[in-house]
Amino acid sequence: MRLKGPRLRTAVRALAVALGTGLLAVATTNSAYAAGTVPQRLNLNLPSCPSVVKQGENDGCVTELQTLLNQRGAALTVDGDFGAATLAAVKAFQTAKGLGADGQVGSLTRAALYYVDPAVPIDLGALTCPVDLHAGENDGCVTELQNLLNQHGAALTVNHTFDTATTTAVTAYQTSASLPATGVVDPATKAKLYGRPAPQTPPDLGTGRYSAVVTMAQASLDSNIPYVWAGGHEDQDFGPSIGSCENYGGDIQPCPADHTVGLDCSGFTRWLYWRAGAGDIGSTTKDQIVNPRLQTVSLANAVPGDLVFFGTLPITPHHVGVYTGTVNGVPMMIDEPYTGTYVRYEPVSSASGLMGYYHVG
Repeated sequence: MRLKGPRLRTAVRALAVALGTGLLAVATTNSAYAAGTVPQRLNLNLPSCPSVVKQGENDGCVTELQTLLNQRGAALTVDGDFGAATLAAVKAFQTAKGLGADGQVGSLTRAALYYVDPAVPIDLGALTCPVDLHAGENDGCVTELQNLLNQHGAALTVNHTFDTATTTAVTAYQTSASLPATGVVDPATKAKLYGRPAPQTPPDLGTGRYSAVVTMAQASLDSNIPYVWAGGHEDQDFGPSIGSCENYGGDIQPCPADHTVGLDCSGFTRWLYWRAGAGDIGSTTKDQIVNPRLQTVSLANAVPGDLVFFGTLPITPHHVGVYTGTVNGVPMMIDEPYTGTYVRYEPVSSASGLMGYYHVG
């Protein structure tokens, strides 16, 4: 995570056109990204993407466009090349949305591609939903929550907004289910609502944690998890969350973080190590690098699964990734780079200010 102050949760989070909505995994391209054969995805709202994406372009903006079209029913080969098949898919999408079918992706088509109807429920266990649902959220996760609460005896108006009535219903349900009545829909509350097994703390994998971290990081390449400033910084729970706009400095304006679900770089590494049974290694990059469990190691002694930090020595990091080994002598990592991108597999040299490699003891 780029350094920031204490997290500020915005009271009202409206669903908006922002970073890669639609986190549902699709059988597309990230494995190809990992092989270096496809341009890495770039959110179409980044200044580096042209205001109008059209036939003939070949870059990460087209990779993103093709991925979004496939999430909405197309069957494109995602290769970053805006050719005839992509043109036909854009026109078909525009026609279905009542837009001028000119095959060019301008502001209206971009907005339609990123729009997700909040009235459509989303399973609370999906990565599309934050690990904890809080008051103020407005999306399909809340629609699902309200439906579930009504199945358990509430009488809510299903309006996809986590309002006062929904908070009251959540608290009442938690009390009836012998859960802490926090009004926050955490993993335990989600499990109880569905009648699923209670979530368990992942077991410590010991020396096996490092290969597990790499395996989970590789799986994340196919999960469409966007970089979100301060995403993954819940106090008690781990995983994708709605972020914050406090101290935000990303290239997409206005700031999308406070209504987008995802992870920042340190939220990503924190989530991976927790799932590998290592506990909480720290929320921010600065928290992590000063964790006494972390010890610096040379590249020669680094093992896949170690952390690699970037910033200014001795302890002012601005980025962190997971080292995955070398390919043809090139050190590689998996990370969440910056606003407008998704989990990536890329050379360590892609980030500036290498501080070193760190082993979690």
